[in-house]
Amino acid sequence: MSGIKNIAVGPPEEYGGSPDTLNPEELFVASINSCIMLVFYHFVEKYNVSVISYCSEAEGTVEKTRDGLRFTKVAVNAKVEIGDISHAGKIEEIARLAEKYCLVSNSVLCPVVYTVKL
Repeated sequence: MSGIKNIAVGPPEEYGGSPDTLNPEELFVASINSCIMLVFYHFVEKYNVSVISYCSEAEGTVEKTRDGLRFTKVAVNAKVEIGDISHAGKIEEIARLAEKYCLVSNSVLCPVVYTVKL
């Protein structure tokens, strides 16, 4: 475990929550986003690619289904700056591997779409 003892968690603002707390929906999307990023960096190191910066945004789509409200998609969009443009092909492979081996995104029912742009 991380050793973090406390975080402020509450409902989304539209259900009376405070903007100063995280809600489970945000944590769900953030866990997918951060897992994919960490797996990406694992393969960056393995492939010996110089990454200058990595910035990503993730958005979850929630829809009412016959089984109730569900996440129906999570989109993770990353922007990567690399030190050597000749490694662009390696970045594409690393992105595929990150998507393939992310434990969290592979554990959810909804599709996770991961896009990396240089």
